[in-house]
Amino acid sequence: MPKKPVVTEQRVVLPNVSWQQFETLLSELGDERQTRLTYLRGKLEMMTPVEAHDRCSKLIDSLILVLADELKLPLTAVLPVLLKHEPMGCATEPDACYYLENRSQIGHGIDLSQAIPPDLLVEVALTKSSIDKLPIYETMGIPEVWRYITTLGDDMLKGKLLIYHLKSDGYVESRVSQAFPFLAADRILAFLEQSDSMSLATALRVLRSWVQQQQQ
Repeated sequence: MPKKPVVTEQRVVLPNVSWQQFETLLSELGDERQTRLTYLRGKLEMMTPVEAHDRCSKLIDSLILVLADELKLPLTAVLPVLLKHEPMGCATEPDACYYLENRSQIGHGIDLSQAIPPDLLVEVALTKSSIDKLPIYETMGIPEVWRYITTLGDDMLKGKLLIYHLKSDGYVESRVSQAFPFLAADRILAFLEQSDSMSLATALRVLRSWVQQQQQ
């Protein structure tokens, strides 16, 4: 019996889209849209995430919330979020952004031509984007980016976690987080795998215990 086709992220790319057309599309789609948008100087990519994509994003969000709670760090999470920078002709919609401080009146859209950039950005990718987003994040001044790359299937939570720090000459890949200096990419991957092999509740308890040990 043939296997059912795997339903994964769908990406549509439109060329020669003006900024005004992009803004009009945003207005027509509304805030409750499922489609994620990336815009770079006339090129527009529309991506429709699937349940697996959201699962990975929520797991990473759970990890970050536990870290902030155990470290008693102020944290403002914005997810999902649309980041825009009209003067540079770019916009993107990562899975989540985090300010390591309490910030009120942060909505689902942030104009980074005027606002302070978030301290950390998280991006999940099950398929490859046609637009290289790191230059967009660099333009917007995002200090740290976590990029989780995986595919659908039984090994979905055994993907690759890349951490990037913004330097004067662009992003540099790092083994550890800048926001959480004791946290390595391998430990993030271990949490994702444990959430599947154990259970999410158990993985979160193990994570809390591990963070507490790091502070001793």
